[in-house]
Amino acid sequence: MGYRKGIDVSYHQGTINWPEVKAAGIEFAMLRAGYGKGNVDAKFHEYAGECTRLGIPFGVYWFSYAYTEAMAAAEAQYCLDTIAPYKLSYPVAFDFEYDSVNYAQKQGVTVSKTLASAMARAFLNAIEAAGHYAAIYANPDYLNRYFDADIPPRYDVWLAQWPDNPNFDSPPAKAGGMWQYTSSGSVKGINGRVDLDIAYHDYPSLIGQPAEPAPAPEKTEAELAREWAMAQGITDGSSPDADATREQIWIMMYRQAKSEEENK
Repeated sequence: MGYRKGIDVSYHQGTINWPEVKAAGIEFAMLRAGYGKGNVDAKFHEYAGECTRLGIPFGVYWFSYAYTEAMAAAEAQYCLDTIAPYKLSYPVAFDFEYDSVNYAQKQGVTVSKTLASAMARAFLNAIEAAGHYAAIYANPDYLNRYFDADIPPRYDVWLAQWPDNPNFDSPPAKAGGMWQYTSSGSVKGINGRVDLDIAYHDYPSLIGQPAEPAPAPEKTEAELAREWAMAQGITDGSSPDADATREQIWIMMYRQAKSEEENK
């Protein structure tokens, strides 16, 4: 099974030596763009700039503190505004975790599966509408407790599941295109622990593909007849909706008969 090795980082990683990270074999990065009501991660632009400079493909995630659909949609717009200067080659992910639920409870809101699923859709649909590839970040517990069963088939899943001995050739059943397999990784160029990820989709190719053009609508019988008549020299095709006089009909019939005679 083919895959690529990556990391996901936020300001918690501090100053990162990105050339060393790339030299260590890291093939992509997921960067925290921000959180909540427009709070941009303190290191996002630095990290995004370095990844762009060094040619490290990257995507982003937005940590949600939404407790209404409208708030989730607003977070999507904050995220879009933040990433606007950059070309992303990996997904834009909705990150809704235990701190998200705890924050909602402090505001007097109990997050149900229905609410969490609606907020995820509000965020992810806004991301897709802006032309980005959307994904949802979640662990198996949250996929079961807070998100409808139709969320994983509809959106790509970036799964957080940390086994003692991860087998990259056999990802967890709930994993989608990405799998975060540990929160205790070590990579040269980063001080301290770092999350490590595996990507199973070739996101740069997938995201870089142009949209297929919509098929041309089938022509009506009237349109086909008009094209045929023009090809036969019976009419010039002008004013197709205008009423025809008897004389014009005689002329068209005469031209048709003459054309058939000449083609014998």
